[in-house]
Amino acid sequence: MKEYVIRKDFFTGLKSTEYTIYDIKEKHVFYRIESKFHILQSIRLIAYPAKQEVGRLQAKIKPFLYKAEFSIVNPRSNQQVSGLIEQNFKLNGDLFSIQWGENRVALEKDLLSLTNVFRDSAGGEILAQFRIRPASVFWTRKYDMKIFSDKYPEQIYILGLAARDGMISRH
Repeated sequence: MKEYVIRKDFFTGLKSTEYTIYDIKEKHVFYRIESKFHILQSIRLIAYPAKQEVGRLQAKIKPFLYKAEFSIVNPRSNQQVSGLIEQNFKLNGDLFSIQWGENRVALEKDLLSLTNVFRDSAGGEILAQFRIRPASVFWTRKYDMKIFSDKYPEQIYILGLAARDGMISRH
């Protein structure tokens, strides 16, 4: 199991939200999510210490629900893989579908829960989860992420968190 602490930057000006992804003790930086000036969310996932881009996400115009295209570098093949993150309507919470190639993952959150769960659409296995720290709801957001499976690249979960948080920030 891998664990990360993801801290949302306090102020990014007119750009999309940016984040720093740390080890559980918040001593070492593993990733940064950096953005550029754009009317919609446009971010890059940078791996540290090499400062190499390993993913990107670009939100698309969709009237009421969130939608974004993303690409990641698959660590197993070192190839660029493209996909789509799309919010689906759910009355009692949030539901996002994440697809790339033949793979599908659901990102789910119940209405009153602080925890978001990534579930493999094929078998229902919980792959990863993130939880907002309650004290950070009113200040700079901090999330605790746990990755339970290496079935899919972890960039998908990190970009999924950024998409979910970006959707919240937009409203």
